[in-house]
Amino acid sequence: MIESIKGILLHKDPVNAVLETASGLSFELLIPISTFEILPAVGEACQLFTHLHISQDDVRLFGFASTGERELYRQLNRVSGIGPKSALSIISTMPISTFVKAVERDETAILTKIPGIGMKSAQRLIIELKGKLRHILDFAEPGGAQISGSKADEVENALQTLGFNAREVRQELSLMGEEAETLNAEQLIKEVIRRLYQRRK
Repeated sequence: MIESIKGILLHKDPVNAVLETASGLSFELLIPISTFEILPAVGEACQLFTHLHISQDDVRLFGFASTGERELYRQLNRVSGIGPKSALSIISTMPISTFVKAVERDETAILTKIPGIGMKSAQRLIIELKGKLRHILDFAEPGGAQISGSKADEVENALQTLGFNAREVRQELSLMGEEAETLNAEQLIKEVIRRLYQRRK
């Protein structure tokens, strides 16, 4: 399996990138727009994390700016009816954290804003992915409003004292987004505990 490719960027456009490695080999990779937007200038060094897609009559190499994008792409490809094209469309349309929150909160209205995703596809995404994407938040860029650092630290420290895992606490706070801002630290601690226990049922 090809984990990543590092080389000189020879070409880039919103859907493709070409990298030339030190050995002289050039690789064409299909990319999401989110990756295109942060690629360096043509002629500069670049590294993309890769996924090799093999089907009955096609072999394609996909490139991603982060391991978070790649992991989401792989999870999406396991959903029935969601192929490589739809997976790239999802990653290109919204931040990873926004997508994960929409799935966790059953927000089909947000998911149907993605090109090519109708109501049935949105419902299928929620049914098949809910509870399976939270680990992606560990290396995804935060999206939307975030709670203040001091309040987050207070909640995290209190829950660690009670024996909760710090990573799970941070994930819950990230999933809550704007809702967390409306609660004081005591209310937030109680809400995170409720959510963590609910997930363990």
